[in-house]
Amino acid sequence: MHSKRLQAEIDDLVARGWRIEEETPDRVVMVDREFGSVITHVLVALLTFWFSMGLGNVVWGAYNYVSKSQRRVLWEDTADCPSCGADVPTSADYCPSCGEDLAAATEPSGGITCPDCDAVVTNGSRYCPACGTRLTDAVDTSS
Repeated sequence: MHSKRLQAEIDDLVARGWRIEEETPDRVVMVDREFGSVITHVLVALLTFWFSMGLGNVVWGAYNYVSKSQRRVLWEDTADCPSCGADVPTSADYCPSCGEDLAAATEPSGGITCPDCDAVVTNGSRYCPACGTRLTDAVDTSS
């Protein structure tokens, strides 16, 4: 189930002729393929039919299909509240529905502290996800 924002984007693109190419829980890949306008196909048919028996139209359609295709990846930027299950933006510190402290719920347990920025990092990490400091030099992870 997608968030309301993502579902609205999907519905808008589908209404404009886009199709869903791939769908996962955290992203949706939309594609809009085009074969060319009717006028250009009529023009190509008139100019090439006498020597290619319509092959020019097939080539023109394939060219448009490849060169004028558009692809768009829509990402889910919400998560579920661990307490009530409501959609919560990933940037939120508290759930707007129940007020649950999301920072405490997502903080890794049994982690280590980064020596440079004091962020909590899970055991076994080689780099700090907050500042990028290499942790293998500062902390022994071979335990």
